[in-house]
Amino acid sequence: MHVLRALQQSPDSGVSVTGLARMTGLQRPTIYRLLAALVEGGFAKNVGGSKRYVANHNIAMTEPGQDPRIELALPILKNLASITGDAVFLVVRDGYESVSLWREIGAYPVQILATFAGKRQPLGVGSGGMALLAGLDDETIEKIIAHNSDRLEQYGGMTGREMRQLVQNTRTRGYSVVGNYAVRGALGVGCALYDSNHQPYLAISATAITERMPAPRQREIAKLIQNELKTLATKI
Repeated sequence: MHVLRALQQSPDSGVSVTGLARMTGLQRPTIYRLLAALVEGGFAKNVGGSKRYVANHNIAMTEPGQDPRIELALPILKNLASITGDAVFLVVRDGYESVSLWREIGAYPVQILATFAGKRQPLGVGSGGMALLAGLDDETIEKIIAHNSDRLEQYGGMTGREMRQLVQNTRTRGYSVVGNYAVRGALGVGCALYDSNHQPYLAISATAITERMPAPRQREIAKLIQNELKTLATKI
């Protein structure tokens, strides 16, 4: 709460870890850990292209009318959650991060619900974010990985090298498969929708416990998502 209050009292240009340590009297390693929790929870965000942070005053978008992408994708999310029985997510890119805009929960009794509307994390550590990251050009990917390098370790020991391999795997398959990074014991499958300039516009992912996601089912779910996304292609 001390760190969050310091962020809320800081200017829009943000404050560095050193500045937060000075304002709160906490050690830098502690600041890094608390910032990671605040960012993961959507309460704080990085100021794009810098090492400064600000409080996020709009931590969640929970009404379809608040973002046109939610209204666009909501019928598809509901349908996929019904068909698969799993949790389905709408994910978009915001600079170096991914943001979950919406979550639909399926009927299967065991669900992976650590991700929620408004949650931010480094682009690529989740299956939706990886689908978006893999659709970018190589130069942009390298900038994003380098920018997030200090935070990747917090996500299941993710490294830049592993992220590059996941990008390559995603490009080869045509969909992402990411397990045990953002959420332990979970595996997600994600696919991206591209705009007229062939830039990633949004991604939809489905996540379940790892035991429920063998390779054949991964392919089945990816095909379901891809087929649904085709219906959106003419609407963006």
